[in-house]
Amino acid sequence: MATIQCLSVLNDDDIIKFNIGGEIYSTKRSTINQNVDSQSYLSLIIKNQTDIQLDTHGRYFIDRDGKYFRYILNYFRESNLLLPENFTELNQLLSEVKFYEIDRLRNEIENRLNRTNEKKQQISTNFSVTLFSKLNQNKILLKLIAPLNLLSIFHIQLIGEKFLNIISSFNHPQNILCQFTFPFEEKLISCQPLDQLQRFVLTKQAKKMGLIVSYCDDYFYIPIKYDIVSRDELVQLFSKRYNGQLLNTTITHDDSYILVENWLLSTEFEETYSNTSIKNVH
Repeated sequence: MATIQCLSVLNDDDIIKFNIGGEIYSTKRSTINQNVDSQSYLSLIIKNQTDIQLDTHGRYFIDRDGKYFRYILNYFRESNLLLPENFTELNQLLSEVKFYEIDRLRNEIENRLNRTNEKKQQISTNFSVTLFSKLNQNKILLKLIAPLNLLSIFHIQLIGEKFLNIISSFNHPQNILCQFTFPFEEKLISCQPLDQLQRFVLTKQAKKMGLIVSYCDDYFYIPIKYDIVSRDELVQLFSKRYNGQLLNTTITHDDSYILVENWLLSTEFEETYSNTSIKNVH
């Protein structure tokens, strides 16, 4: 590779080319000049005021992840940050924007990240769980019903974590009702948004991501990694990790005696993304 050694006459209509980690991009010099500070790294590159190298085809070579540069160029061209649906790499994009010293875009990405975090934090730190079990000596578990926070009790699979990033961008994600039924063959928790529009959008999105959706599109399934344990161990988990308070109990007399317990638990939405499982709390 050669190193730039001298200045040439620079024209805003010049087409300049970049080789960024093997990804090739072309744009007009004016596209960059109109969108960055004159002392930013990207500006200095195209003014030949850095020691940047050229590849064998005379393109500016930058040893960075090239896939994110397309979003930067599109931002310059459209004056708008356009990202693919379900884009979950804002932090990586932010790192690239910081490297190129594009302050305006950096502020916009940081604002987006802050808004996402605020929406996550809007989910109540307290949530109720209804636990059903057979009223016998072993108290066999039958069902768990709770808001979306129920997922924080389980170690969910990666696809579930990605889907939760999408859910967190909606208003009132705590209104999504989730249910876990025992015994089970597949490790899945069914979730149903109470809002009809939200239900339509999220179930459609779940299908696109390859998640299982009910036949009538009423709910979607979030995959988890760990089996549930006995009712006594689950109650111990409620008490130790989630500061659980048993609010009330009732007994139903249908086909058999069923114990219904209502618990109030305390947790943070971000716990959903930790590696916590029921099996490692003892």
